[in-house]
Amino acid sequence: MTSASVTVLPSDKTLGAEIRGVDLRHLSDGEFAAIYQAWLDHSVILCRGQNLTDHDLIAFSRRFGDLDWAPIQETGRRFVEGLPEIYVVSNIVRDGQHIGSYDAGSLWHTDGSYLENPHAISALHALQVPAIDGRTLGDTEFSSTSAAYDALPD
Repeated sequence: MTSASVTVLPSDKTLGAEIRGVDLRHLSDGEFAAIYQAWLDHSVILCRGQNLTDHDLIAFSRRFGDLDWAPIQETGRRFVEGLPEIYVVSNIVRDGQHIGSYDAGSLWHTDGSYLENPHAISALHALQVPAIDGRTLGDTEFSSTSAAYDALPD
């Protein structure tokens, strides 16, 4: 599927598609509509090679709807002062402190499922993903509860 410069490449899995040909900082309404439709169709979208600031990430994310504030970190503070929508997950230590929540991504979880009105979408922006022997560590995995439900016997 393509729309103007947007190319949507569905994965061979139950969910997921890669979006190519866009700069998320500068999207026309038509390009965003194609990305939004890809999200509806594939549940998870991947846009590689984006060079986003925190403000760019927030602006792109707001196009999907109102944003929730990220949880307070373990120290009782926000990770990015003045940007409560941003939550940092990292194993990087500076001055003896983790720059982000170290354990947040280490266990299976679903963002906001405990809320009365759970999140419709979460946006992740990976800045640095380590690899050992060509294998990416810290992989984020996704599952489809709809597909699991559909696969249940009658």
